Amino acid sequence: MQYLTEAVKKQKDSYEALAKALDNIPNGFPATEDGTHLKLLQWIYEPDEAELASKMKLSGETIEKLSKRLKIPEDELTSKLKTMKSKGQIYISSSRKGKKYGLFPFVIGIYEDQIHRMDEEFAQLFENYIQQIRGETLFSIKPPIQRVVPVNRVIKTELNVHPYGQAELMIKNSKSWGIRECICKKQKNLIGDDCDYPNKVCLVFSKRKNAYDGSNRTEPITMEDSLRILRETEEAGLIHTSMNVQKGHSYICNCCTCCCGILRGLTEWEQPLAFVNSDYIINVDRELCIGCGKCVKVCQMNALEVVDGISEVNDRCIGCGVCGINCPQSALELVFRKEKEIAKPPKNIIFWMIKRAISRRVNIFKVL
Repeated sequence: MQYLTEAVKKQKDSYEALAKALDNIPNGFPATEDGTHLKLLQWIYEPDEAELASKMKLSGETIEKLSKRLKIPEDELTSKLKTMKSKGQIYISSSRKGKKYGLFPFVIGIYEDQIHRMDEEFAQLFENYIQQIRGETLFSIKPPIQRVVPVNRVIKTELNVHPYGQAELMIKNSKSWGIRECICKKQKNLIGDDCDYPNKVCLVFSKRKNAYDGSNRTEPITMEDSLRILRETEEAGLIHTSMNVQKGHSYICNCCTCCCGILRGLTEWEQPLAFVNSDYIINVDRELCIGCGKCVKVCQMNALEVVDGISEVNDRCIGCGVCGINCPQSALELVFRKEKEIAKPPKNIIFWMIKRAISRRVNIFKVL
């Protein structure tokens, strides 16, 4: 009996150690009073997997370095890490020194990589989790994780658009492209809260050729397919978002306020730092507008209303531009916000993590 008690305690300790490691990552992984955060990890990891993951670093290590540090034979470790990668528990990247194995953040990272495994149990666990934390830490700390990427064809012609504000450029500058089912829509559908928007809409891309060949989560597609899907999601009324950095983008989410964890941060839990608005705001040409109300229907943020036969914009506009491509009169254009309202993103993910770690007062060097 004592042996069983000790074994159970050791298992619990492994999940608590992993939860602590994930919360030390700048993204954060806040705990819940009832232990739902641990139940999530128990669904994703076996106890020995959790123990190993809790000792891994965010920046990644070669198998030789990891083996030496953890005192685990390379063959045994390689086999274990391969299984963990297939479950979306860790990442593997290529470097000049060889493959590197590292720990993901929980969001964005581990959670999204459960797309091929998620079932009703996990979907409900995650819903319980986010309803308890209500976006705290994840969406209440600067800098925000995501930012809105505008529909470029709605931006006023003469305006200069930063590269991080050009979804098409992100795609065209890549060498591999893929499409995924939206984890947020799948999660909501599994708990019986279906979404009417298209669900296979998450675009990923890489600077490395053939990056998604053999993936059990991502379907490889062409650049042309990516650009086509980008336009189709715009016309469907979905909102582009991506990582809140200037360089190094690897995905474009196409989001809805009913399912997207990021957008729900603002619309459902009133977290103003859930994401960053684009640098633009919609402008209505009063001479062209006929007050048809189509823009009002397509806007997910309730940022437009028809007053005296003309559409008017309120302060809920996030600058996505979806209303503009759906206007039959071409009466809507994106124009620059006031300078004080424009937030320049961190240079890259490293700068983002440093700023985020400072805001959270966590020691990033513990996980690097």
